[in-house]
Amino acid sequence: MCNEYLASGFADVDACDDPSAYQHCLALLDSLAYFRAYKQRSYELLDLSAGLRVLEIGCGLGDDAFRMAERVGPDGIVAGVDASFLMVEQALARTPVDARATFIQADASTLPFPDQSVNRCRIDRTLQHLSDPEQVIGEMVRVLVPGGLLLAYDNDWGTFAVTGHHDDATSIIETLWADSFKNRWIGRYLKHYFLAAGLRNVMLEPSVSVITDFALADRVYNLCQTVARAVAAGRLTPAVAEQWVLQAQALSQSGGFLCTLTAYTVVGMKPGG
Repeated sequence: MCNEYLASGFADVDACDDPSAYQHCLALLDSLAYFRAYKQRSYELLDLSAGLRVLEIGCGLGDDAFRMAERVGPDGIVAGVDASFLMVEQALARTPVDARATFIQADASTLPFPDQSVNRCRIDRTLQHLSDPEQVIGEMVRVLVPGGLLLAYDNDWGTFAVTGHHDDATSIIETLWADSFKNRWIGRYLKHYFLAAGLRNVMLEPSVSVITDFALADRVYNLCQTVARAVAAGRLTPAVAEQWVLQAQALSQSGGFLCTLTAYTVVGMKPGG
């Protein structure tokens, strides 16, 4: 059983005991219909076209970069940046021979790109793991050309909800998981941060992830591990914890289990174009 905790571990993947757990997580999420849909929508909102220079922050395994590279064609380029050397290594290894995509390890708060050097910039579920999201947004705005578009997608963990018969236990589990993120409410502040960074025509689109299978929700949100952490912290008794998991599994089998999360896609334009 993997003991990596996804809520906190993504902040420094290379320091984790089992970095492959985070690679498996990204591959799992990329295979789910909800995630593929919002990603596809983000490419549309970025108005990608042939010849554009695109920057992907928090590129992970590179799947989004590869898809965007197809849209910008042979005359465009997509550069993926990730703080994790291991993620960048995997992205490079997975890059098709003819793909117009490149990957580098870099700190998103000090991007190694000149001012006004890219046409589009995208960041997906990365700001929730960073201590200074405004600095990172400012850096992305800096490297955008006037008239360039910045898009961010991120979660509002204050909306994370799981069904469970024991209300107090459910609340403890939801809160413990949400509080493990550096920026648990980043989704609700994205539009504010975009406007504060001087972006224009800022548009926001909410979306809701819905999982009705307990086993899948556990893989995505570490439910059982969160329950175990609640017991270790003295917030749940072992008996209540065991009962909660059994009841959630029973709800899943009967079709009554629900695990939901609201996230936001925000896009804005750098003035001057």
